Amino acid sequence: MNTTPIYLVVGFLGSGKTTLLKRLVNSSHGRDFVYVINEFSAVDVDAGQIEREGGAAIAVAGGSIFCRCLISEFVSVMRRLSEGIPVNGNLVKPEGVVVEASGMADPRSMKKLLAESHLNNLFHVAGVTAIVDPGVLMKLLLVLPNIKGQIQTADLILFNKIDLHTPETVDKVTRKVRAINPHAQVMHCTQCNVDTNLILKDGESESVKLEDADYSKCRDPHYANETIRFSSEVELKALLACLPDNAEGLYRAKGYVKTTDGWLYVDWSEGGLTYKPSQPQSDSALTVIWSPETDSPLIGNLRYLAH
Repeated sequence: MNTTPIYLVVGFLGSGKTTLLKRLVNSSHGRDFVYVINEFSAVDVDAGQIEREGGAAIAVAGGSIFCRCLISEFVSVMRRLSEGIPVNGNLVKPEGVVVEASGMADPRSMKKLLAESHLNNLFHVAGVTAIVDPGVLMKLLLVLPNIKGQIQTADLILFNKIDLHTPETVDKVTRKVRAINPHAQVMHCTQCNVDTNLILKDGESESVKLEDADYSKCRDPHYANETIRFSSEVELKALLACLPDNAEGLYRAKGYVKTTDGWLYVDWSEGGLTYKPSQPQSDSALTVIWSPETDSPLIGNLRYLAH
């Protein structure tokens, strides 16, 4: 086919999507791939990480590419990519486009999006890879409908972080996922360490053909998010106290923060909190995504810390 392949990567917050993309970048040097990173928050974090790995990345931030409020921006980005990317002073048509959807994305409207925007004349979905964390998937399926949509749309499902969970847990979640999508290939892995050729192979997604859902709402009642900006150095001990491992109702917190111990990349997910030194950034900020139904003081504590 003459159209350019799209490789869609989906998965809930903290499941390992950015880790997988870094592997794709490092395994595909010399190939003209572009990475479109969809950030639910207004602040880009992941696209910068991909660029530092040597990948050509474009951020589409401020929601999900499958909701009406961001569709036009996503379509505009994809049209520009179809015209070519700069390589040694020339415009070169990308060999493929890897799209990392927001962790809250419901990709079942991908077929509709491509058809209505006529992007299907320029691109085709070669495959959809969904990443799941066996430790949290069962709970997420109970409260977040979009997670089921991610599994239904997948051609390949990666059970990541299996080293952190018992074989019984992994087996139970595997049976649940196969009941939702019996056709997808399932692989177990740690740190998304898989043969990247399985993800970047051309073809045509069978799962996307079967799904034809409407676009998501711009304001999903299941999520609330805020970018908290820090105007001065933050006491590291106080910041860590705001992000305990068992933070109820918290889905994700990540960003670059200038602390009393220097600049740090801070990342909280269901698996716990990690932080590591980073280069100075233009903005000291933490993006936080949580359940609106929680009455946890966590968000208020972070806001207080920022002022």
